[in-house]
Amino acid sequence: MPIIFPDNLFNVEKWKAFKGKYPPGSDIDHRIIIVFKHDGILRYFYVTSQVEKSRILAKNDLKSLVCINGHDWNELTKESCIQCSKDNLFELNETEFRKDYSEGKVEVLGEIPEKVIKSIVFAICSSKTFTDKEKEMYIV
Repeated sequence: MPIIFPDNLFNVEKWKAFKGKYPPGSDIDHRIIIVFKHDGILRYFYVTSQVEKSRILAKNDLKSLVCINGHDWNELTKESCIQCSKDNLFELNETEFRKDYSEGKVEVLGEIPEKVIKSIVFAICSSKTFTDKEKEMYIV
């Protein structure tokens, strides 16, 4: 079981990574990356190792797909990807997320490497699914 820090030491911020049973309905732990935080609402993408399946699903918006591996981010054990489209952007209440953390359901992974952040921002800005105004919200 991971070490649980007191709530005041548990930082939930943009460009932080965590691991837990996300997105909703997931039976397995995924790495998630917070890309937006405002008024207690968190928006995140999750990392999947199902690269080929993601490529098929993103066939009409391939530029929204970010492929990464352990050289890009040492938290990864194999090639993975993040589909940075509106359909794959999930929302979470920060209070509920903190509750999950206090119950040991969330593991803190820490900062996202700059290279991965830049790739995610590029994918969001290249995605056909976001409006120009929405894209501005996710730029670093």
